[in-house]
Amino acid sequence: MKKQEWHSQIIEEYLKKYYSKDSRDTARVYLKHFFVTMNEEPEEFLKKNKTDITNIIWDYVQKIDKRPPKTQILCLSFMRQFLIRNRKAIDDVEWEDMRKRNQIKRGARAIVKKKTPTQNDLKKLLNFATGLKAKTIFALIAATGMRPDEPLSLTWKDIDMDERQVTIYGDNTKGKYDRVTFFTPEVKDLLELWKTERERLLQVMYKKSKYLRDKLESMGYEVIRADKGIKYPGEYVWRIRKNGRELTKDEIIAIDDRVFPYDYGNIYKQWVELLEKAGYPYNEKDTNPRLKNDKYLFNLHSLRRFWFTQMAGDRANEEYTNIMGGHESELNQTYKDFVQEPLRSKLKEEYEKHIGCVSIFEAPVDLSGVQEDLKSKDEKIKELENKLERLTHYLGLKEQLEQMIEQKINGKK
Repeated sequence: MKKQEWHSQIIEEYLKKYYSKDSRDTARVYLKHFFVTMNEEPEEFLKKNKTDITNIIWDYVQKIDKRPPKTQILCLSFMRQFLIRNRKAIDDVEWEDMRKRNQIKRGARAIVKKKTPTQNDLKKLLNFATGLKAKTIFALIAATGMRPDEPLSLTWKDIDMDERQVTIYGDNTKGKYDRVTFFTPEVKDLLELWKTERERLLQVMYKKSKYLRDKLESMGYEVIRADKGIKYPGEYVWRIRKNGRELTKDEIIAIDDRVFPYDYGNIYKQWVELLEKAGYPYNEKDTNPRLKNDKYLFNLHSLRRFWFTQMAGDRANEEYTNIMGGHESELNQTYKDFVQEPLRSKLKEEYEKHIGCVSIFEAPVDLSGVQEDLKSKDEKIKELENKLERLTHYLGLKEQLEQMIEQKINGKK
């Protein structure tokens, strides 16, 4: 098998579940590494029984045991998800034994510098957003604790404007279970404005979305690239047909029901533009030569870290924030057993208690400098008061002494 010729249709079909191109590319690299290393064809590999698959993965574990812990985790994690998706999952205890065999600690991760923004940091950054798209999606992530790619799978049916609630379904989450989280009134206002702006933008770019074209093809529509004609040399248009009939603009727009009809690369580009417009320290990078590319310290994931940091700093219930944010916790194990409405109400109540700490545009003004100035002035006032008190005491003693001298003089007379 020649490395440069390696390709698998079954893996390409599997990768379509990823909304982010970066995620698809990363998964493809690690899956390819497994199959090339083990000299296996994916299609034939999936035909094997559970015992054979387990043994092959054990052999793979021994081959990668000298690699960095983070790399080993990614190698096994992508393979594990691939098997689950193809209904060839092996026992959890096997994965745990593999981890122990290679002495991989839980939570092993690459050492990357990062910063977590404050409310005022985000307010400054989002004020550089020239359009509603960037301001809305970034404010939504910061107010809900969602992962950066999760809003890209949302439809308007997933958002309850009255309750200010978002439902995130397991098919689109890292933890693979449904969950709810909430957003602030200011984000609600942005979403209302974005509804109108989204419709206007779709009227212009409705055929430019590769995601939409791929979706239409999967639904049985015929997607044809057609030249505009002699008057427009080199230019082309996309025509969408089914049963010989071409779909109208409104019909095509109605099919893409995502709240944010964009891919992860587009959103990431918007975030980088904000960082660069804001300048230092927001566009500061980790220049570690071991990294493939310069990494911004305020990366896109900083919005999610902001939410967890703010909630923790405001002493919100840790279990509830883990559920809303999709983090693993003991309560997650029984999450599906809860009656949804009572738990949802408790989550909403907890969120409302701490809503101020995740608000951005209504964030409290940064008074740290003013407070230091006031503290200094208070100390000066206190010092003057002490001097005045000592002076008053001295004047009182002086007056008493003068009276005593005067009495003695009058007594001699």
